[in-house]
Amino acid sequence: MAVNYIKFIWEYFKINLQSAMEYKANFITQATFMILNDIIWVIFWSIFFAKFPVLNEWGFKEMMTMMATITFSWGFVGIFFGNFRYLAEVIREGQLDFYLTLPKEELTHILISKSKFDAFGDVLFGLILAILVVPLAKLPLFFFLTMNSCIIILGFAIILGSLSFYLGSATEAANQGLMSTLSIASYPFSAFSGYTKFILLTIIPAGFITGIPVELIRNFNWPQMIWMMLCAVTIFTIAIKIFKKGIKKYESGNLINVRL
Repeated sequence: MAVNYIKFIWEYFKINLQSAMEYKANFITQATFMILNDIIWVIFWSIFFAKFPVLNEWGFKEMMTMMATITFSWGFVGIFFGNFRYLAEVIREGQLDFYLTLPKEELTHILISKSKFDAFGDVLFGLILAILVVPLAKLPLFFFLTMNSCIIILGFAIILGSLSFYLGSATEAANQGLMSTLSIASYPFSAFSGYTKFILLTIIPAGFITGIPVELIRNFNWPQMIWMMLCAVTIFTIAIKIFKKGIKKYESGNLINVRL
């Protein structure tokens, strides 16, 4: 079953890539501008850490590891599951009807039916930065952790997007919630403490997207690693259940409309 899903995702990725290559100038432009945007952040943090070398045990190297983590994981999700930011819109506008008529599982089909061109820039930037700042021996750990970050980003996006099943329209709330989480995850995790850190490790999983991975690369320990993996599995499991329950509500609504 898992192999079939991977093949399905890969085939869709190839179709999306072929589509992107039909507009090479647009593809290259979007990817390049995203890389430039990421470089600007590197410059900003280099200036910051030049003035304040250490922020609660985090230095410039930790910040760059965090940048590599967030850009690579966000870009990876954007390439393979490009509709993750538009799930609420798909539900609100009734586009879900199309996916429900197809033989493949509807959530997977929705997520992979689009690929974001600018995400290629994020992945390339994150990969190069990781090679530069993460020790070679720890690169396999980096990629494993970023895959966990991808699962958390995707799961949280599904939860926010699925709110449209229950609220009628949650497009703005879902987008703002996701982008706010990304923004918080882009700041040094060491800067947060107390209740704020607790929230970032529970209600808003920003800490698990970047903070915990950086801590594990700095100083690996199994309890934190298991905690990270449990978070990814838990968020994704909850996301699937919320979406599937919403599908039942959506189908019931359609049946009522037909009867009327």
